[in-house]
Amino acid sequence: MAEYENSPLWGVSAEFESADAMVAALRELRHHNLGRLDSFSPVPVPEAAAALDLTRRPIHSFAYAGALLGGAVMFGMCTYATVWSYRFNVGNRPQFAWQAFVVPSFSFAMLAGTVFAVVALLVRSRLPRLNHPAFNIPDFGRATSDRFFVAVEAQDEKFDPDRVERVLTGLAQQPRHISRVSR
Repeated sequence: MAEYENSPLWGVSAEFESADAMVAALRELRHHNLGRLDSFSPVPVPEAAAALDLTRRPIHSFAYAGALLGGAVMFGMCTYATVWSYRFNVGNRPQFAWQAFVVPSFSFAMLAGTVFAVVALLVRSRLPRLNHPAFNIPDFGRATSDRFFVAVEAQDEKFDPDRVERVLTGLAQQPRHISRVSR
């Protein structure tokens, strides 16, 4: 980490061997209110989500809004095209034949709902992000196989990395490694 010594600090991370140790560390760090917490693990750990106080933020409302908006826009475009812009009387049919607009409006509604859901997913997940400071954590590649990581981010000037390290070293289940992570 010598090449990162002069870079600004992103936070402090700790590496654990088990999910239980990671969850216990998250609860203790949350109790001390040291900063924004995050966890990285190879498997889903529901207890970690509860310890981080993550709430579910459904995306289906964005999909519904997109579908309604898309259906209304397509219905309006069909109506405008056949009633006002391109009046064409064939066989004395009515100018406003709304039944013919249902299928394209429904198809476009599904497309718009899907696009809205994907965009909402990307925005809420803060993606695309090609590089994240967590990749500077030593041995972070093992977070996909057999290690569990906790990170405390330095988001304000009140962040004290020494205090975070003291809390982490005082845990009942000691972390394998504690490191300061640069941006």
